[in-house]
Amino acid sequence: MTTIPTYDTIRAIAARLVQQQYPTAVAAIIGGSFATGRQTPTSDIDLLLLFEHVDCAWRSTIVAEGRTVELFAHDVATFTYFCQEMDAPGGTVPLAHMVLEGENIVAGGEAYGRLLALAQTIDAAGPPVLDVDDLQRRRYAITTLLEDLVDSRHPGEALAVACQLYAALADLHLRAAGQWSGGGKHLFRHLQAFDGAVAGQLDGALRLAAGDLPAGQRAFAQVSAAVLAPVGG
Repeated sequence: MTTIPTYDTIRAIAARLVQQQYPTAVAAIIGGSFATGRQTPTSDIDLLLLFEHVDCAWRSTIVAEGRTVELFAHDVATFTYFCQEMDAPGGTVPLAHMVLEGENIVAGGEAYGRLLALAQTIDAAGPPVLDVDDLQRRRYAITTLLEDLVDSRHPGEALAVACQLYAALADLHLRAAGQWSGGGKHLFRHLQAFDGAVAGQLDGALRLAAGDLPAGQRAFAQVSAAVLAPVGG
């Protein structure tokens, strides 16, 4: 049985990697599952490297001491650009949340302090407000997906639609309330943290759609009505 490495073990691997290969980094932040205590035996090490200057931001996947490491390299300018111009318009700021959740393992805290303050400011600003047109497009997309799901008699097709509907409802519920969203597992985590009841309803509806389609159709109709009601039905 493969054991889950301790955080101290992962921290030591990351620290050696930075010292040996990226000694000019002014901050190095361990994020992801090891920062939040959700690691599994095969979890990657997510490592955000901050430099005084980079010609362009870069991302790389390497192996260090047998562990896969996902590297995200930035300076303050590229970090700001990716958060505010690339990610935030879509309602997510994964880099900022990596800083907020993670730990800096490079000595000397001035650069890290600036980055942390920037991440806090970006997070506190919240995502862009959904305008009337965006809300209308989202409502239309959700009701169309719900109609497709309710009309479906093919389990495979229905499950594919249900997965799309799950994501659309979760994202709308978060964004309409001014909350940051996410993708994949992070979408569920953000929703669960914001509204555990709706997260549970959506999770239950999706599980029903996979095992008892009529029950899943009814469950999705109920949670769709609940999510759409505050934004015009």
